[in-house]
Amino acid sequence: MRRPRAARAGAALVVGVSALLLARASSGEPPSAGLVVDRAAVRFYAPETGGPSHPRFVGERTLAFEARLAAMAEAADGLGDGYQERHVREAVEHHVAEAMLASLARKLVAGATPGKRPSDAELAAVEQDLGAAFLERLGGRARVEAAAAAEQIGADEVDVILRRQAMAAWYIDRAVLPVLAPTDEQLREVFRTTANPFRGQPFDRARTPLQRWYVVERVRAAESSFLQAARSRVVVIVTR
Repeated sequence: MRRPRAARAGAALVVGVSALLLARASSGEPPSAGLVVDRAAVRFYAPETGGPSHPRFVGERTLAFEARLAAMAEAADGLGDGYQERHVREAVEHHVAEAMLASLARKLVAGATPGKRPSDAELAAVEQDLGAAFLERLGGRARVEAAAAAEQIGADEVDVILRRQAMAAWYIDRAVLPVLAPTDEQLREVFRTTANPFRGQPFDRARTPLQRWYVVERVRAAESSFLQAARSRVVVIVTR
């Protein structure tokens, strides 16, 4: 640890912020209808995001929303009872990993030669496809919008999160390992050998939703592996 409330990304780094958000979630108080004021819950930096002179911040509302999404990914029905400490921890680590990967993606796009630089249309297509896959995994846009409303997150803020996810996934696919276009052989193997939501259906009927589900699984696994390898150079600070 580099200071009393700073930590390398790890299992214990969000104890304080978890208590704060869990108390907020269980208070039962409706959100204020007035001006929405947010405050930073977490500050982090890494070489990929510009180092200590360019820290990134995660607001309380954003972190609470992302913790809700982590909880929603575990359950297919309703918003449930909110989120638990492990969901806050997962949200922090997921946010940090995606921010690092998205930063690398922007640098790769900016530095690519004209012939290898992706077009705006290509990046938009990845964002659209990945956004649809993420929303489907979480039960659809209406369910995500309900979770956003619970934390006073606007539609533009949801779009920023989806855009960050897409950029991170694009970088993984381009620079780490291919994840966005699994082959038919890979899909058949996954369909046959893994516990997926489409077991019992004919493969031809399940193929398209299976592909979206599998892409998200691969992206999530790659993000986790990336952060695990990067832990020694990431500093995360709970700001209160």
